[in-house]
Amino acid sequence: MYPQYHRHPLRQAVKGALLLLTLAGATCGQASLAFADSNTAQVAHHYQIQAGALDHALGDFAAAAGVSVTVPPALVAGKNSQGLSGNYTVQQGFDALLAGSGLQAVEGGKGVFVLQKAKALNSDKSASASTLPEVSVSAKAERSAVTEGSGSYAAKAVTIGKTEQTLREIPQSVSVMTRQQMNDQNFTTVAEALNQVTGVRGYNYEREENFIIRGYTANTQFNGVPQQGDSNHYDLALYDRIEVLRGPSGLLTGSGEPGGTINYVLKRPQDAFTLSAATGLGSWNQQRGELDVGGPLNADGSLRGRAVAVYQDQDKFYHVGSDRNKVLYGVLEYDLGPSTTAGLWASYIERDYKNFWGLPLYSDGSLPSRSSYVGIDKNSHKQDKNIAFDIKHKFDNGWVAKGVLSYKNSQYHGFGVYGYDVIDAATGLGDAGVGFLNFENTWHSMDVNLSGPIALFGQTHTLTVGYNRATRDDVIGYQYETASNVAPLLTHNWDGVLNRNILSKSQTYTEQSGLYVSAKIKLLEPLSLILGGRWSDYSTKDRTSWPSKTAWQKSDADTSNEFTPYAGVVWDINQRITWYASYADTFVPQTQRNSSDRILDPRVGWQVETGLKGEFFDGKLNASAALFRIRDKNRAIVDTTVAGCANSSGECYRQAGEVQSQGVELEVTGKPSANLNLSAGYTYNQATYLQDATVSSGSRFAADQIPRHMLKLWSQYRFDGSTLAGALNGLSVGAGLQAQSDMYTDYIRQGSYTIASAKLGYQINQHWDASLTVNNLFDRKYLQYPGYPGYYNIYGTPRNALLMVRWKY
Repeated sequence: MYPQYHRHPLRQAVKGALLLLTLAGATCGQASLAFADSNTAQVAHHYQIQAGALDHALGDFAAAAGVSVTVPPALVAGKNSQGLSGNYTVQQGFDALLAGSGLQAVEGGKGVFVLQKAKALNSDKSASASTLPEVSVSAKAERSAVTEGSGSYAAKAVTIGKTEQTLREIPQSVSVMTRQQMNDQNFTTVAEALNQVTGVRGYNYEREENFIIRGYTANTQFNGVPQQGDSNHYDLALYDRIEVLRGPSGLLTGSGEPGGTINYVLKRPQDAFTLSAATGLGSWNQQRGELDVGGPLNADGSLRGRAVAVYQDQDKFYHVGSDRNKVLYGVLEYDLGPSTTAGLWASYIERDYKNFWGLPLYSDGSLPSRSSYVGIDKNSHKQDKNIAFDIKHKFDNGWVAKGVLSYKNSQYHGFGVYGYDVIDAATGLGDAGVGFLNFENTWHSMDVNLSGPIALFGQTHTLTVGYNRATRDDVIGYQYETASNVAPLLTHNWDGVLNRNILSKSQTYTEQSGLYVSAKIKLLEPLSLILGGRWSDYSTKDRTSWPSKTAWQKSDADTSNEFTPYAGVVWDINQRITWYASYADTFVPQTQRNSSDRILDPRVGWQVETGLKGEFFDGKLNASAALFRIRDKNRAIVDTTVAGCANSSGECYRQAGEVQSQGVELEVTGKPSANLNLSAGYTYNQATYLQDATVSSGSRFAADQIPRHMLKLWSQYRFDGSTLAGALNGLSVGAGLQAQSDMYTDYIRQGSYTIASAKLGYQINQHWDASLTVNNLFDRKYLQYPGYPGYYNIYGTPRNALLMVRWKY
């Protein structure tokens, strides 16, 4: 289909290697499954388990070793472990973790271990095993990436791939916004949280932001499942963490922008009863309430549930603006057996708000004041409904099968006003568009995969095979009217212009599916080769759907069996430092047409990345440094060789554009001491046009969205009884900043700026906590989004404060 692209030798090599690995897995898989327990249990592997509560240490080790452990709660209550660091077999690892505890882990067969008292074991193993009350904690292996309750900004693992992996196992840059950092900074929106993450910047209207990574819009996952073009965000109270993978994720998502992927991971039920609530009061009449309750729902804990409810109401720093949100979320988990867990979750989100699409410029090039508003004094309404089912089965030999089905529907009707051009600086008059909009978007997605160990040549390797599919159905209707010679900054009642009679609607249906394979091949104990690839199908079609439906028009951009390879290497230099390198291909379908009225071939490209990752202070602090380069080719550019373009769109393009994005990323996150949490990240991103019809080679690409330099910093210190004889015990202080270099359009430039934030908190007792955060501490005036003559010049939020009081049972 795309000869030059497909002849790339690495693509052919990776494709061939993956086919061989899959065949090898299929032919020796039965033997591997049969002997995995005995073989892998006898092979020593490197483990890094931090010291702490004994039950947590056992659960972390079982997850890392791919086994299950059954723990009587009475045996481990109040006991700690010194942790583990080094090469051990499974039995040796358990023995080391349990040293001095008077306990032993006994293998009951099929990779299941039972914890027992050592003296009972010596006298009568079978009797001891049968009489001790047992509670399985093998499910902890599923949730070891959970950040809730960790008290740290350092993530132990991520689930953005199809298996749980530590950050050092992934040969790309990865960041995690943990639950602890969200709470510490009193974040309430996704944009607040992600704008604090290294290399990420939000760009678009409030609560509808696209997030830019390495120069491109990020792809989206929910709970590890790709979503087809979904940029809707839930309230931040629903998330355990947000994982960010920088660089192409074609192995996971198929078609997608090359900059990166964001995985939103929702909260799940916990093994013990929990009840918490929070209330907040803030600037511009902000009022917020949260309620979170969950835990076991039956006697043996096999059925667990959780519910979260949120209400938030707030005016805006500009005239007329308001935003009211209601959120309900519920999730159930049920253990169908000792190795199988099914989950069902649903959410309902309702939002009433006034649209604000930014400010026009004055005719002299100046901007209206921060409090100015262009819009309508009527509420827009949005309603999101979501439901998903997932199931996970862990085989006795360490293999894991997972499946997810999800459905999402979003309905929106709203009003908006924007300027057609600049407004007269002397009179304040200009032209405006006044719109009524009615949208409905529906997403379906599914993912099934199987992963597990294969023991070959004295090493244990990991193979993952899966299939996913995502669809999006958009029905869009709108009606705009022109208002001439009006005062957009002063007029907010547009009833005389507004027209709610939508005469036509369009419908677009997009589908993407694919088979993916990845293998982690252990070449040597410290050295792993990662090979992956995906065979993707992509199609889109559209039609007019109102007042009557017309025939579907299928796009020429459809692709079939498009292969995108992935290759990486990970070398554990020592117990703390890992070097990695990776290569990945990308493809992104386009909609522009050439002079023959044909859709252009997809954009194609690649990324190379290398860097170092480290874990320090027994895994409490993560650090990374990365170098990357992305090439994005076949970009649509205006075909200047065609005079009087006669295709259906009236604009002729050719696929000759090329963009390069390259740079450096540095990050440190975690808890270097018992009282200090910190998160720091720096990004240098040089994005330029290498070839284009309208700009010269070397010109800056997407200068309105991508600053060259970004620095993110936040730290919090919690005092204990050791300071001033305990006078500051329970007090916490935090401070941070976000700094970036300039951005601009052809019409306006926003210079570099820095905004600071601060926090003062107090732990009243074990149940109550209060904190006050102040953002934009020095009231820096800046444009969050520089725009165009008539719209999209949006100020950053002025100085604001939020007081949060949290209670936990």
